[in-house]
Amino acid sequence: MAFATKTIEASQEPQKAATVELASPTWSPRSWTGLLAVLAMGVFGLAARLRYVNPMRSGDEPHYLMFNVALRKYHSLNPAHAYANGDYLAIHPQPIEPHLVPGPDGQPLPLHGFGGPLLWHPFYLLGGVAGVYLFMVLVSTLTVLNIYWLLSELGFARAYAVGVAGLFAVGTPLYTYSSMLFIEPIAALAVVFAVRGLLRAELTAARVAAVAAAMGALVWVHGRFLLLIVPVMLLLAGRIWQRSRFRDRRAIAALTVPSVLLVGGYALYNLVVWGTANPAPANAASGNGIFQISPLTGVLDALLDRNYGLLPNFPLMFLVGGGVLLALGGGLRRTSLIVAAVVVPYAVSVCTFVTWWAGFGPPARYLVAVTPLLSIFVAVALRQLSHWLAVAAAILLAGFGLLLGLLSDVDKLLRWNWELHPEVSVLGRLGDLLGLPLATFTPSAFLPGQAALFGWWSAAVVAVSGLIWLAGNRHRLRLQPAGRFLNRRGRISPPG
Repeated sequence: MAFATKTIEASQEPQKAATVELASPTWSPRSWTGLLAVLAMGVFGLAARLRYVNPMRSGDEPHYLMFNVALRKYHSLNPAHAYANGDYLAIHPQPIEPHLVPGPDGQPLPLHGFGGPLLWHPFYLLGGVAGVYLFMVLVSTLTVLNIYWLLSELGFARAYAVGVAGLFAVGTPLYTYSSMLFIEPIAALAVVFAVRGLLRAELTAARVAAVAAAMGALVWVHGRFLLLIVPVMLLLAGRIWQRSRFRDRRAIAALTVPSVLLVGGYALYNLVVWGTANPAPANAASGNGIFQISPLTGVLDALLDRNYGLLPNFPLMFLVGGGVLLALGGGLRRTSLIVAAVVVPYAVSVCTFVTWWAGFGPPARYLVAVTPLLSIFVAVALRQLSHWLAVAAAILLAGFGLLLGLLSDVDKLLRWNWELHPEVSVLGRLGDLLGLPLATFTPSAFLPGQAALFGWWSAAVVAVSGLIWLAGNRHRLRLQPAGRFLNRRGRISPPG
């Protein structure tokens, strides 16, 4: 299996009035990178400011910070003493229930992994909680830049690469989690960086080592990310085999050394501390495991639930299905298969944990790690549709997602909903402001009689994907007489 990708190139011929060909101003790539960085940091910084001024941290946020409190005060990565001594008051104004589980000898051990807090600990030492918010803003900004670089390296015109990266900064879960103290943005950055390395035409030993180190470090952030690490490392090994039949000793060393040190070290840590090789021992101790619920139920809820679902809260993602179909029929078939090999096993597995069902907490929490990879298919859809209406629709959809995010930043309770609590929905609040029953027509995994709504929304996803595919293919055929066009293999072919 060849892993090299073909490129999508923009036709330079004039197009008909019904289409739009985005022109790239004569700015250098460095200028575009700077513009995107300013945009992302501005948007993410505003979100972080809105959340920082409220001292109440939500969900797991204060519990991740407790690692930093314990590390600073007790020089320990076990926050049990910090909980017992009430040190949470340094980062949270009210008592919090300790997130601890019994270890093999009955001693309390942390429920969460310390990899994320260890990475942002220098920022905590410099600026306290504000420093951690800055860390999250910087990580999320780097993720947006990596989306731009990924699309550029795949051959998209610069305007599409910049535009889609900008849309992902404001209209996807990247915005939501850029201002929250969770580990998912770290995973999103590591994954998009690793897939960039996989798709590069030239695979050097330095790139192999960088990808292996990013994936190895990710397992320390959370054991469930092993579901992402395994396919990436197998694909990386496949590329080395394709290039040298494993005769390149430098590449082999670059792959194995970081993997053995980081992943092997994590396994050894679990064996010594937890007495198990389970990559998520704390979650196993609290009763979590894969395939505890139906994969179909878990995936549908993670995609469509009004509070936690990807599509209702970030409708820009409606473009992904059509983009996948167009990519499979064009020059990004191998790229699509590589992305699927990374995304699908993780998404299906993580949505079947009983406690993580539908991604409890802020919307799409457990899909954030793979969201940047979906930018490829949004870019394909917009490029193949090549119409100003498609661009305008994408901007409006991203704007709707940004509006929901801003509402839940202003009223922090709107971002959290549990099945045992009264129904509080950001869609419902927006509907109240607009005088529209938005929540009524959006399915909920925790209310009775929702099967019909889930069915209608699933049908809508299929229909929109099919329409994008049909429109993209018809447009491609209509442009044939105008000059060069993309054939089904993704190459630029002469007319006629």
